[in-house]
Amino acid sequence: MAAMKNNRNNMPPGFVAPHPAWQATWTDSSDPLVAGYFGIQAGAPDLLDRWARNALTGNDAPFAAEQGVYRDQRGINNHLYIGYWRYSSYRDWWTSDENRGWWRDEARLTEGVGYWREIITMPFDRFETLHSTDSPHGISVSAEGMEGPVEEHAYPGAMRDRIPRSATDSLRNPDLRDTPIQADVQRGGKRVLVTPPQDMCAIRSGQNWSLCEKREKDWYLEKLHPVLLEGMRFLRDNPVETNCFSLRFVNKTDGSWGSIDESFGLGYSTDVYAFENWAKSHPTHVAIFDSFLEMVDEFGEGMKLRLWHEVTAVPGENCAFEYIACHPETGLLRYV
Repeated sequence: MAAMKNNRNNMPPGFVAPHPAWQATWTDSSDPLVAGYFGIQAGAPDLLDRWARNALTGNDAPFAAEQGVYRDQRGINNHLYIGYWRYSSYRDWWTSDENRGWWRDEARLTEGVGYWREIITMPFDRFETLHSTDSPHGISVSAEGMEGPVEEHAYPGAMRDRIPRSATDSLRNPDLRDTPIQADVQRGGKRVLVTPPQDMCAIRSGQNWSLCEKREKDWYLEKLHPVLLEGMRFLRDNPVETNCFSLRFVNKTDGSWGSIDESFGLGYSTDVYAFENWAKSHPTHVAIFDSFLEMVDEFGEGMKLRLWHEVTAVPGENCAFEYIACHPETGLLRYV
């Protein structure tokens, strides 16, 4: 990654990964990456569409944009757009009154829906990716290359080993129950600007079964996907036990809100250790990993399923979470 090498501080002696994996590489690490999530809590996405139609295609538009939909723990439909930028381009994009002004307009408070945006700056020393094939997904579509197979994966602590900053920084945060989250509450609580805590872990972890032939697709949907959903629900519904602030499991859509064979989990936790501890020992993740290895054994090198993730130990600046007329369990809002 941008001339930065993985650490091996947590790799067990003699460890050999049970399956191959690849990571994205960039040559320019001077201008951080940015992920922006823009959501609406409503039965239909029309109001957000009107903004996104121009905002995500005009000047300084993201180099990649995606859509998704999910039903949250309140049973409310959320439609969201995902945009990826370099920070300099995002900064110019957000200074446009056409883009930023729409979110600041008082009309957003009275439209009878909830809006949220979560902006994560991703400095290269705080960021890592992992893919089960050499095909890029998410922010990795902007990478100059895919490096692999990499050895630093599939053991506890491997995610930290792939984050360059972990060589000199523990990236550890206090327990969720003791972590105050700063916020600017405006308009009687209808507009809340949240400052995510430094070293909070942000993960987007995706699944793509669109290339699978019928037998492999059926195997995934009947055996692995349900186990994955159970793990995502556990993280979402047990924040104190898991130190997971928020977990959304999103079905990707095709640009016109039509269903496609892709999904992803979008999660925030106190730090990288929270997801690491869950992955290391909790029965819901053990079941996911065992089911995946069974699928590898079943389909071998010809397996078409593509899994990937991108992880950031959030920096202390240039990140912004905003919630407008959202219900109190939205994202980080429940911890304000």
